[in-house]
Order: sequence, then structure tokens, then C-alpha cells
Amino acid sequence: MTLNKTLVDEVIRLTKKYYETNDIDYLPTLIEAKEVLKENATWQTVDLVNYLAQYTQVSGKGTYDDIYKALAIFGIIVEDKEIENE
Repeated sequence: MTLNKTLVDEVIRLTKKYYETNDIDYLPTLIEAKEVLKENATWQTVDLVNYLAQYTQVSGKGTYDDIYKALAIFGIIVEDKEIENE
């Protein structure tokens, strides 16, 4: 499975921001970003991205590249690609 880096990065960014600040104002945007990512992936994949981002934020360890490497272990490749306009 290949995922768009821009979409994955947005879910990671918003998840990390939410767990950094605990500001519920981030939740609607995070939920929307996850829904967009779900158009190209299973809900399990989206949850995995979310949990990895949460772990890196809470633990203070790990980078975006580490998340991409962890996803690759499960056969999920994150790469730059054009977002199709509908």
C-alpha cells in the first residue's frame, strides 16, 4: 500500500499537536484529516499512523522518518504524489 506523504504528514502533525497541547480545538481538523486519509487506506492503517504519532509525541522520541520506517515494516510506503482534484 502506498500513501500520500502530504496526507500522512497532516495526520501526524495534528495528532502530535493535539497530544502536545491537549487542546480540543484540534480534534475537528484531526478527524477531518483522518477521514481524508481513510479514502486511500483502511481504518487500521489510519489508526496505526495516529498511534505512532501519539507515541512519538508522548515519549519525546522519534521523528516523521521513524514513523515512515515503522509503517514500511507493515508494507505501507509513504511517498510524495499528486493529490487528485475531483
